Amino acid sequence: MPKYKKISLTANDQALFRRAMRRVRPLQHTKTTLSRTQSQQPSRPLQTTKYDEQPSFEFSDQENLPTVTGDTLLEFARSGVQHKKLRKLRQGQYNMDATLDLHGKTVVKARESLSQFLLECQERGLRHVLIIHGKGRDTNKPILKNKLNHWLRQTEQVLAFVSATAKDGKSGALYVLLRR
Repeated sequence: MPKYKKISLTANDQALFRRAMRRVRPLQHTKTTLSRTQSQQPSRPLQTTKYDEQPSFEFSDQENLPTVTGDTLLEFARSGVQHKKLRKLRQGQYNMDATLDLHGKTVVKARESLSQFLLECQERGLRHVLIIHGKGRDTNKPILKNKLNHWLRQTEQVLAFVSATAKDGKSGALYVLLRR
């Protein structure tokens, strides 16, 4: 327990303090209680939608980004993403909530899988996911890696992504941070 030193004030200091405090009045204490009233029924009926009726993520193929090679490490973060979160993502310190493996898929199938995967993650409230795209057969121009680099930047649900650490696939996989 800390010990406090007793400070003795001079008569001049005491007079100054009293003069400064002479118009000060204690705050009025009000006993207010906040209560939340819950209505018996919601204001409007809840609507259930079928999975097929939900909007899917639409990804454009008009690429304006330079192509990357199979060994290129990717990193992207929207403004507002905390540096600490990005550093932890880069170091693979988050437990991944889900994984999507796009190995060997065509661009069309990969786009469909990614769209469905992001919808599921959004529904389930997942934040940290791993997407495995591989390095591609032609490592000078890996198609899926370049497409993912472009597609993930297009959706507002993706806050950041970085190439994975060696244990999770390094330049052949991405750690992705999703919006809540």
